[in-house]
Amino acid sequence: MKHAVGSRYELSTTTDEERELVRCRQEIARLKQLVVQLSELVLRNVTQNAEGRKSQSG
Repeated sequence: MKHAVGSRYELSTTTDEERELVRCRQEIARLKQLVVQLSELVLRNVTQNAEGRKSQSG
């Protein structure tokens, strides 16, 4: 009987760990998406600043 309880605990722990792993993977995917968005914003800003400098000097 004790072995069955231990097995259920191990199964529960594994399930919790798997859920945490899925959550971490989702969070990593979300962070990657944020990095892409931030990179796009920075690139857009750099481009606008470069165009602004061309207008002022020309």
